[in-house]
Amino acid sequence: MLAAASMFATLLPSSNAQTIDRGRQFYQSVCARCHEAGVGPELRGRGLSEATVSTIARYGGNAMPAFRHSDIDDATLRQLAEFISKSAAPAKK
Repeated sequence: MLAAASMFATLLPSSNAQTIDRGRQFYQSVCARCHEAGVGPELRGRGLSEATVSTIARYGGNAMPAFRHSDIDDATLRQLAEFISKSAAPAKK
């Protein structure tokens, strides 16, 4: 049992890193168009919870469009929310 727990613990960080990387990829290909171009606010480094990111992305708000399930599936949305919530603010230009 100890060996199984140890094996699970070694897989967890890699899995988490993969999840965050997938979220980063979606952010760079979709979100950065507005959120790094000054159209929308910077999202990284603001301490937004994953639930807040998911809700805003799914339902929109102000100028932010809602992203339907056909735009972003639930798994990708969770990955995106985790990436944004755990990212540090970008370096000032």
